[in-house]
Amino acid sequence: PAELLQAMSLVFLRVWLLLAPVAAFYLPGVAPHEYLDNEKVEIKVNKLSSTKTQLPYDYYSLPFCRPAEVVNKMENLGEVLHGSVIKNSAYDISMGKIEFRVLCKRTLEPAEATLLHTRIRQDYRVHMIMDNLPA
Repeated sequence: PAELLQAMSLVFLRVWLLLAPVAAFYLPGVAPHEYLDNEKVEIKVNKLSSTKTQLPYDYYSLPFCRPAEVVNKMENLGEVLHGSVIKNSAYDISMGKIEFRVLCKRTLEPAEATLLHTRIRQDYRVHMIMDNLPA
């Protein structure tokens, strides 16, 4: 009787798995994208965070190279609720191209150098997004 009950349970489970309704969902902003050769891959910047201070800072609060116009790039409600401030960057990368260029050159003012040094000592990390994946 116990063996028969176990066999029937397995049969029921298999039938249920075969007939169970299948549901799919779509999360905006995470649809797969296949890049063509020479297609631009957008790199976005998010924030600076540290496990030592727990206080996030805007990416452009440090003297990083900026694009001609900084634009917010929020794509979905989750980013808003999470508090992410996603912006465009000056990086210019294309699929299949191997080009190395200097993004920009600038001399830091003493206050900027001190701020950069402080953030490094506080163990801040840069959060970037490439193809909707954290980088």
